[in-house]
Amino acid sequence: MNDDIITVLDLGMMSKQIKQQFDADINNKKTASTITKKARELVKAPTCLYCKKEVSSFCNSHSIPEFCLRNITDDGMVLTLNSLIDLPIIKKETGVGQTGTFQIICRDCDSKVFSDYENPDNYSSMPTQKMLAQIALKNNLKYISKRKQEIGLHTVIESEMDFSSSTFAHDDYIKFLDLKEYMVGYRKAKKCLEKNESGYYLCYYKKLDYVVPIAFQSSVAMIFDFEGNIINHIYNSSPDYEIRNINICVFPLQNESIIMMFIEDGDKRYRNFYRQFNKLTLEHQLAAITFILFAYSEEVYFSKAIKETLVSHHEMTQIAQSGQNILSTTRNFDPYEQIRSRYDLSKHVTIPNLLSEKFKLR
Repeated sequence: MNDDIITVLDLGMMSKQIKQQFDADINNKKTASTITKKARELVKAPTCLYCKKEVSSFCNSHSIPEFCLRNITDDGMVLTLNSLIDLPIIKKETGVGQTGTFQIICRDCDSKVFSDYENPDNYSSMPTQKMLAQIALKNNLKYISKRKQEIGLHTVIESEMDFSSSTFAHDDYIKFLDLKEYMVGYRKAKKCLEKNESGYYLCYYKKLDYVVPIAFQSSVAMIFDFEGNIINHIYNSSPDYEIRNINICVFPLQNESIIMMFIEDGDKRYRNFYRQFNKLTLEHQLAAITFILFAYSEEVYFSKAIKETLVSHHEMTQIAQSGQNILSTTRNFDPYEQIRSRYDLSKHVTIPNLLSEKFKLR
């Protein structure tokens, strides 16, 4: 995780009053860095999560293969989503070495566990089940690390910035539920790797003969499909209800690109979505993925070659800002109706299709 404190603080869960106090107290990067560092130390484990060996320091693991980032860099730098959102203390561009990193496993595990999917030579053919399991493992590890640090950050903010101990209570409850689900996903991926089992269904795969200006790897919890049907009831806070994720990868290679989506075997939650998706033309498929990345994730990285397109398109900025949480405040309030238009997949036609050949790097 970088020193930008907002990247681990979900502003969508904060009231206007809390935001104002936060902005007043956190008014420079040095202060933000200090609080983030304390949060890291608070939740730091003594052992590697994967091998359980005691370690003094953790690997700076990349959430996206480093070779993908290097294929879109300009002078070693890539743009972050904040190029559009323009929050005051988040970096708009970052060096490859610090892009999308987290620290939760040791260097030895990081170099061995992900060796298949992080090797660009292995994309000459379809990804193997082992590669999919490695991607799923990395995605879950990233979110385990992120959720732990978010909870730690809330604890530090409450203790050092005169917030009430209940300020983040509901948010932390949701994050603990998230953490539990990511641990389940992590254990499944680890078991598939260690036992050489098949555990994932590749619902979309496309190799493009050009280099796209975006690098992305993450799991997202989609809310609606193309017909407006609910995929995940994200406001169901019951510990018995599981949010289901879909893994999405946009990997720019040296002279081509890989776009893929996959889910866990047996997951029926996304069945209608990917059936609808696969009926689209390639151009609309790529546009829909572009929309999903902007609407559902903050961890999208761009080539500086498309900076002008990013910052000049108002609709794209609105979509990027739409990923804030909306909370129900009354029993008669339907949050899904409030957010339905924000996540309407038909809006993919309203923004530049950054994965199309028009925006290729080479």
